[in-house]
Amino acid sequence: MMGAALLALVLAASPLDTVREAYQSGDLSRARTELESLLYPLRLDGDALEAEAHLLLAATYHAQEELARAEDEVVRGLAVREDTVLDPLLYPPDFLAFVVRARTEHRTRIAELAAERRPRVEPPATPIAPPVAREGMAEAVHPPLSRAWYLAPFGVGHFKQGQPRKGTVLAVAQGLGLALSAASLGTTLSLRGPDGRYSAKDAGTARTLNVTYLVGAYAFAAAYAYGVFDGLVLTPAPVLVGRPGHVADAMD
Repeated sequence: MMGAALLALVLAASPLDTVREAYQSGDLSRARTELESLLYPLRLDGDALEAEAHLLLAATYHAQEELARAEDEVVRGLAVREDTVLDPLLYPPDFLAFVVRARTEHRTRIAELAAERRPRVEPPATPIAPPVAREGMAEAVHPPLSRAWYLAPFGVGHFKQGQPRKGTVLAVAQGLGLALSAASLGTTLSLRGPDGRYSAKDAGTARTLNVTYLVGAYAFAAAYAYGVFDGLVLTPAPVLVGRPGHVADAMD
């Protein structure tokens, strides 16, 4: 029974008990040596013991009139546990006032040291990666324009789909055919008399113009039909690329 009681007392004893006794008895050199050996390097478990050790060392420095070191230890102790309450029975009033002043003047530094001690609960920031296409979705290599544009005359569909050379050829061919046909028809109609007939001298010219009108109309129709055929049949549809190995045709 006695052995168990002694074991409990040993376990309950604080490693700072002897240091407190040395400080209270005025043995500042001994208190200083033991505290420095406990703190540098740190050989104390728990924030409460570490904070108390820093403040005890600060009080020792303060009693020895090493105020700069005392102030630094106060800051370090409060950074470990800012809510530490000092025992007025252990520390003299002038040191308690010293701690209050240091807490006020070095609030920012205390907060910085406290933040350095906290473990990061969030992962470090990483560059934002470009969004990945969802499975089943795809991204078009060519602009997702409707292939119905190929039905428009004068190469509009080819221009829209990024084929300016073909578009230019079709626009010129269809334009010339339409212009020739329109000019021939207009001239032919102007040669008619009030009765809607051609005079004997204009009959040959009218026949030639009618042929020219038909040639221009057929040329326009042929160029238009070729443009539609080339766009809808000969030109491959835009390709959609999704996941590696996954390819889909563009939808109109």
